[in-house]
Amino acid sequence: MAPPRSFRFLSGFHQDAHVGAPIRRAAAVPQSKTRLITFGGSHFCEKARWALDWHRIPYSEISWPPGLHLVLARHCGAKATALPLLLDGETVIQDSGAIIDWAETKGQDRTRSLTPEKDLAQALAIERRANEVIGVHVRRLCYAEMLPNCSHLVKPALFHRTSGWHRLIGNAIWPATRRMMMRVYDIRPGAAFESRSKLEAELDWLDSKLADGRAYFAGDRFSRVDLTVASLLAGFARPKEMPIYHDMVVPDALAADVERWRTRPVMRWVVELYRAHRTPTSL
Repeated sequence: MAPPRSFRFLSGFHQDAHVGAPIRRAAAVPQSKTRLITFGGSHFCEKARWALDWHRIPYSEISWPPGLHLVLARHCGAKATALPLLLDGETVIQDSGAIIDWAETKGQDRTRSLTPEKDLAQALAIERRANEVIGVHVRRLCYAEMLPNCSHLVKPALFHRTSGWHRLIGNAIWPATRRMMMRVYDIRPGAAFESRSKLEAELDWLDSKLADGRAYFAGDRFSRVDLTVASLLAGFARPKEMPIYHDMVVPDALAADVERWRTRPVMRWVVELYRAHRTPTSL
């Protein structure tokens, strides 16, 4: 692997963890009982965060370190160990899509609904493909390029704003966590090539969808489909509204991907969608 150069990027690991010190709140409101548990750099966590912010739902965001999250999630009553995780009183919601569903029921302004008004079946198919193919291979590509030989580069995003003893324990178990991640995400020789090729094909597909000049993937207004696609690709598109994407040094291979893909129609679309529909975060 080529030596790393200074370039900024999203990590993309997503799983769960437990309650620590709040790291940010949506808008300037008193601390909410609603807590969003994340890895700061995760693209799936950004998807959930964006939905809560879009609906102007007050919440506290809490960051847990990888590895330790396996214990902490269970302690919260979660049935699985995947981030993002939303805690609202005794309610525990897992999965970014389920958090969007929850936010849709809590949003006060129905004009901001994220449910597509037209072509619902097609919209859900695009969202599902983005989650199951694009999001998965964005994450795998990043890990394949960093975990084997440059694992120190991925830690800043995974440990972003973790606090106190959580960070200490997370650092202590990092070697075991790294091995677990490589096994879980099938990081082996050839993994980066496989995921990069898969992403190239998906980007071609998305570019073809946008070729007719449409502003949104479903109907004529912003919906959860657009939010999903944009958040999962934002680490490569690098919108200025997400400063965390500009704070991580990555290997040359990933930096080259960013440069090669940034002029694609879908990447320009992501940047514009963030500009139009995403309030800058404090990440």
